[in-house]
Amino acid sequence: MPKLRVSMETFAETLLTKGQSTFLLACVLDLRTPDDVIDVVICETGQEALDLLNSLDRPNAHQAIVGVQLALPPRMNKAAKWVVHPVLDFTRVTMDTGKDHIDTYAYRIASGKYFADNQEVKVEKIMSVRSIYQASNAGSQSDAELSAFQAWIAKILDELINESSIPS
Repeated sequence: MPKLRVSMETFAETLLTKGQSTFLLACVLDLRTPDDVIDVVICETGQEALDLLNSLDRPNAHQAIVGVQLALPPRMNKAAKWVVHPVLDFTRVTMDTGKDHIDTYAYRIASGKYFADNQEVKVEKIMSVRSIYQASNAGSQSDAELSAFQAWIAKILDELINESSIPS
C-alpha cells in the first residue's frame, strides 16, 4: 500500500485561510522513486488544479496525478464535519443560473453529484459538460481495486482534515 506524504500543518493553514470553502486535493506520485509515496497538493480552486494537471501532463514527466479528491466543508454536507470525496470526473460545464449561463469547472463524485468551487451544481441546471480529467472508473464502478484505493485515500484525508480543523 502506498504512503501519503502530507502534513497536518498544511491542512491547518489551508483551513485557516480558506475557512468554509471547498478545495481540491491532488494526489501526486513521483515516478522516479521506487517507494510508492503519494504527495498531496492542495488546490484552492479548479483553475489551480487544472494548472497542476497541465504542468504534469508532459512526455517523460517525473510525476503523475493518481487521484483528485474534493474536500467539502461542514456547511455543504449533513455530517457537520469536513468530508472528502474522490473526484471521478473533473469537467468544464455550462450551467443555467436562471438569469444567465455560467461556464465553470465542476467535479463529479461517485454519488453522481456535481460540485464547483464553493457550491453544489444541480444536474438539471447543467447545459453542457466536457471532461478534462477522468478517473478510469468514472463510467462505472467496475474497477473494485481503484474504487477501494480512492476510498482509502479519501478516508485518510478526511480524518487528517478534521483533526486539523480542531482548535488547539
